[in-house]
Amino acid sequence: MTVVEIRQGIAGERGVARTQVLEFDQGVVVNLQLKSGKKIPRHHANCHVLVFVISGEVWFGVSDQRFHLKAGSMLHMKPYEEHEIEAIQDSSLLVIKTGSQTGCTLHG
Repeated sequence: MTVVEIRQGIAGERGVARTQVLEFDQGVVVNLQLKSGKKIPRHHANCHVLVFVISGEVWFGVSDQRFHLKAGSMLHMKPYEEHEIEAIQDSSLLVIKTGSQTGCTLHG
């Protein structure tokens, strides 16, 4: 068993922070924090991804759809689904990647 705490308010001056909070067989958990207006460009993960909004609100673009996610929302993506994120408010997301390849690939 492992217990971790998610720290709030670590996005810093750049407005984007990624902190790996847990790694386990076939998976990784990352806390992604975005200040209002900050974006993560279009990319894909090589694995299944669950995104849980801890606080704030974001626009989450997956393929050609756009979703408004608020605190308490969760989204699931299959491997290789292209996506992008834009913070509407200061936001904290829990990103859970499962599979043997948990990396991401940015798109131009």
